Amino acid sequence: MIRRRDNPDGLPYRVYERKGLRTYSIGYKQPDGKWAFRYSCAADDRAKVAELRAKAIGEAALLGHGVRTAGQVDELITAWFKSQEALPEGDINRRAASTLTENKREANNLRQAFGHMNPADVTKADGYAYLDACAQANRPSKGNKEISLLQLILEHGVRIGMIATNPLSGLRKLRTATQRRYVSDADLDLAVEVGRARGGTRHIVAMALRTAYLCVRRSVEVRGITREAITDAGMVWADGKSRTKAPVLIEWTPELRATITEALQIKRNHVAGTMYIFGNMRGQRYTKGGWKAVLDDLMTDCQAEASRRGVKFERFSLQDCRPKGVSDKLDSGQTDTQDATGHTSDRMIRQVYDRRKLKKAAPVR
Repeated sequence: MIRRRDNPDGLPYRVYERKGLRTYSIGYKQPDGKWAFRYSCAADDRAKVAELRAKAIGEAALLGHGVRTAGQVDELITAWFKSQEALPEGDINRRAASTLTENKREANNLRQAFGHMNPADVTKADGYAYLDACAQANRPSKGNKEISLLQLILEHGVRIGMIATNPLSGLRKLRTATQRRYVSDADLDLAVEVGRARGGTRHIVAMALRTAYLCVRRSVEVRGITREAITDAGMVWADGKSRTKAPVLIEWTPELRATITEALQIKRNHVAGTMYIFGNMRGQRYTKGGWKAVLDDLMTDCQAEASRRGVKFERFSLQDCRPKGVSDKLDSGQTDTQDATGHTSDRMIRQVYDRRKLKKAAPVR
């Protein structure tokens, strides 16, 4: 246990110095009583004493942020996640839980590539080398996301005084082709039909696909929707990316009401809970991996059925249903698309979600 200092010396918590006749020493004592670091020099070398004192104070500040004095990128990554998780719920600077979960997966690749390096030794050339490797591995979009995360983490290093400047500032990302997948009505109808015929988990997924389309929702929002969202006026959806945005009420239509009713009536195991509308057979929320596995099974069944009928079918995901919903709303002339998606402007809608192959317009009158 660290006792109160006999004489206040202005040093940070757990930093102690000793001024002997011949030797000056300063260090950081950990809770277990061991020194995290300890430096010494000749007591009469005033310049060196001042240098070691400043160094100890700086390194103590890093330790306070969860970064050990080895200064490796791996430790800085860990410190950034700790700083995010320490923010209170609802803080505008705290990332959504789903985003942090994805960031942790992305960070695993960053740790393998940069974890052994000191942040001060990272160069822009290292960033470009990483992007080039991602391009060769046919994963340019993932590479861009991962390097953006590393830029953010290094900026945290600047904030806490670990490095002077962000070495990846101004790094140009890889150019990627924008995905323009539009799910046809025939593909969605076949998925619903096959899901009903197979039953069980495939039926649950099929109803979720239709709901995501009708309500123009993200994957994470559909997988996490609970029965509390069902109201007399419609379904209330919280934004899956931001806690500060107002929830969106999607009003009932006969098709939406029938879809939700059908989803609630799917028989689960007798021990299943009743919280999640599209929960698994135990009533629990699907993990990303579990959902992907069941969706893959449904898409495989759809391909087999399409082949038997001699019709075309292209696999799609839950995430593809939101662009289809947006595109169909725009094509039919509906004016509430921005409110339905929850976006504060229509820029994202036009650039990302509008997948119409033909846009209609009236002539000048």
